[in-house]
Amino acid sequence: MSDRYRTIKLADQSTKDYRKIALSIALLLAAAAALIGGTFATFTNSVTAGPQTISSGTVKIAVGPVNDAANGATNIAAGDTVAREADLNSTGATLANKEITLKFTASPTSKLDTDPTNGLQVSIKACTVAWTRKVEAPPPAFKYTCGGAESTVKIGGAETTSVSALETTPAALTPLNSLATGGQDYLVFTLTLPEGAPGDLSKIAACTGPVSGTVATEDLQGCSSTLTYNFQATQRNAIAQ
Repeated sequence: MSDRYRTIKLADQSTKDYRKIALSIALLLAAAAALIGGTFATFTNSVTAGPQTISSGTVKIAVGPVNDAANGATNIAAGDTVAREADLNSTGATLANKEITLKFTASPTSKLDTDPTNGLQVSIKACTVAWTRKVEAPPPAFKYTCGGAESTVKIGGAETTSVSALETTPAALTPLNSLATGGQDYLVFTLTLPEGAPGDLSKIAACTGPVSGTVATEDLQGCSSTLTYNFQATQRNAIAQ
């Protein structure tokens, strides 16, 4: 066999080898393209749990069945007290309360409710049963007697506070049965005009002067305020269920 023939044969073999290599590379590229762009079937399964029903609770407080707070008082003098019963309950609630606060609003307003020192002060008593009310006339005084155990309800931690303070910031009432679901409180609210409330028409006009003043600078005579009691309940702390 001549050297020329061997050379031609080797060249032909090399060409075939290159073609095989090129074809292999092309097949590999095609397979890679199929992997990248193709769609593959996968094993799947599905299952459901439940159904799970979730419902939200309600926070609800009401005043009653006794509500004497709508009964006014006229011609009060320094040192007078105005007692009125207002039952508080959460019997329509399904959630316990974290706190119940009291706030006053006044319209019309006057120094009777805006003066924190000389104006109206409020305190609260609770009875384990409904209060026994006696109305005397004249004047139309409301007197209450507790036939069970009587206790003090604190307002923001204090036994007495001014109506003026509660017009600015609501205060929590403690302790209360109505913090619990279905609880009820029999409460008597007593408004007191301090004995030292100033008033001298010969020195200053009626219901004028700077708040917390003296007889010479402030006059609480001739004032008139209409108070509204506002109670707000806040739900208990969140829990895991």
